Amino acid sequence: MVPDIRSPMRGRSLAAFVLLVLFIAIAMPAADAAPTVRYSGTVAAIDPEGSVMILEEVGPWRVERGATVVTRRTIGLTPSTKYNLFMRVNVPGAFAGDFIEVVLDVNDVARGDFVTAECVRQGNRLVALTVTVAELE
Repeated sequence: MVPDIRSPMRGRSLAAFVLLVLFIAIAMPAADAAPTVRYSGTVAAIDPEGSVMILEEVGPWRVERGATVVTRRTIGLTPSTKYNLFMRVNVPGAFAGDFIEVVLDVNDVARGDFVTAECVRQGNRLVALTVTVAELE
């Protein structure tokens, strides 16, 4: 006896299978995306024309021979790297000290700025996706 393919149980099983396949198809590209890493510190040097920024990071906090250890990171910059400023504002009707993000240009980032760079690894190289300048008062 051949089972009826129109049975309710078979229809539900087929629907569940189709949903599972769709979920896997949607989730797979996200799983393949390169993981990002963040580094925060002071800009020691930036050369937009050379597509590089050197960041001096303090952390994890270590002291050697009485001095805080600073890790220098060379981070590549690309035409698609986004730059922004994260700053506090006092706006009527909003919370005092709220933060806003302002879009910047690479030329607005300068030596001595405190930044957070969200990066991906491309081979042995760190490449910035975003560079966020923190406004320090």
